[in-house]
Amino acid sequence: MSIQFLMILVLVVPLGFAALLWFLPTDEKKLGLVHLIGSIASSVVALMIISNVLDGERYFVFGDILFIDSLGGVFLTLIAVTGVLINMYSVKYMQWEVKKGDIGVKDVKLFYVLSHIFLFTMTLSVLANNMAVMWAAVEATTLSSVFMVALHKGKRSTESGWKYIVICSIGLAFALYATILLYGAGHAVIGDGHNAMLWTSLMDNAKLIDPDALKLVFVFALIGYGTKAGLAPTHTWLPDVHSEGPSPASAMLSAVLLKCAMLAIIRFYGLVGNSMVGFEYVQNLMLIISLITIFVAALFILRQHDVKRMFAYHSVEHIGIIAFGFGIGGPLGIFAGLFHSLTHSLTKALAFCASGNIIKIYGTRDMRKMGGLVKVAPVTAVLFGIAICSLAGVPPLAIFASEFMMIKAGLGIGQYVAVALFIIGLAIVFIGIFSHFNDIMFGEPKGEILSKEVELSANLPLIALAVLVIVFGIFSIDSWISLLNNATKIVVGI
Repeated sequence: MSIQFLMILVLVVPLGFAALLWFLPTDEKKLGLVHLIGSIASSVVALMIISNVLDGERYFVFGDILFIDSLGGVFLTLIAVTGVLINMYSVKYMQWEVKKGDIGVKDVKLFYVLSHIFLFTMTLSVLANNMAVMWAAVEATTLSSVFMVALHKGKRSTESGWKYIVICSIGLAFALYATILLYGAGHAVIGDGHNAMLWTSLMDNAKLIDPDALKLVFVFALIGYGTKAGLAPTHTWLPDVHSEGPSPASAMLSAVLLKCAMLAIIRFYGLVGNSMVGFEYVQNLMLIISLITIFVAALFILRQHDVKRMFAYHSVEHIGIIAFGFGIGGPLGIFAGLFHSLTHSLTKALAFCASGNIIKIYGTRDMRKMGGLVKVAPVTAVLFGIAICSLAGVPPLAIFASEFMMIKAGLGIGQYVAVALFIIGLAIVFIGIFSHFNDIMFGEPKGEILSKEVELSANLPLIALAVLVIVFGIFSIDSWISLLNNATKIVVGI
């Protein structure tokens, strides 16, 4: 099969399975099986595409409206690997929800349909060469995921859904301004309306575009897509949405969706950095916003008692860490930021899915009413412990590797103050997360225990995520390193 056919197929498959699920009878087992098959099929096609861009190749489809390069391949990897494992877990999770009576089989059907539409919108945002298509795809991720978040139809979940729509839509209006301004500035140089919308053409002509316009473009893009990514101070929708939605939805939002918004910022970052504006301007903005984001998240993590809300603030923190890598800049800082996108994706998927197990066991999200998880559910305890240790940056787990690279890159260019603040922020998070960790893991249970260890079929996707978190922390995987190196070259303009 040609790469162009695969690029079309990776968009058609999730839409086709969404339609198939919609018309299937409301049989829980059949719906779960089809959902699983569709998720695996989408993942396989995406991985086949990624294998073609490991060495820096670039392919186009539909003329040149859609494309895949190594940078897009990095984020398509998150969708392919993390997404399929989350969807595997969601089948068992939805069975628990139906059994409890919180939702009906029709709600499960809706969740599965929306999951595949959500997968389509995220994939489209990654493949978009046309910046207007990318903006529309990122906006569409909000519409496709909001009903997943509000699946329980309770007051708080409905309110969080509305907050999600309103704040992200306002934020993405700034991203639309960035798109329009960049189109105008690009058209003045390129002289062709079609090519002035394409990232590839804009990158080729970056040094000819008005630098004053590009400075304003990046500010609007950082505000707009930064809202969707969860950068402070426009992160306020994220804790509510991630804590109120079903655990698989929270995992998908945190592990994959936020990174799609970061890819949009990275596209603008590379364009403006390679123009006459230079990288110093975009790096300084990213450095400031990243440190603000890390400290805001760190302070809120200290006072959280809701396990999912705590993990939501960790999402804010780690988006700030990714931005810090780009704020440090240079090949090593950018490489570390891209690497952290994967390490956080795997870790946060594990964390939210493990929290789904914990909520089933204790019947509450309040960590003060838990305790003794090691005795009650040892497998879940180990998986939860790996997630916590990785989020805290404990060596040799995956997140430690990317954070260490950022510190090394910062010290290498003399950013001593920024690195010191970065380490202080990480230390605050370390203290906060391990204080909560002890509340859950050790001692005697402080509340009711509704069930013991969950089924192995539910834990298998989590075990796979935990293995990947360890593997990427210890081993250097040649194909992944090659993909990251070529993605880094695209950003720095080599």
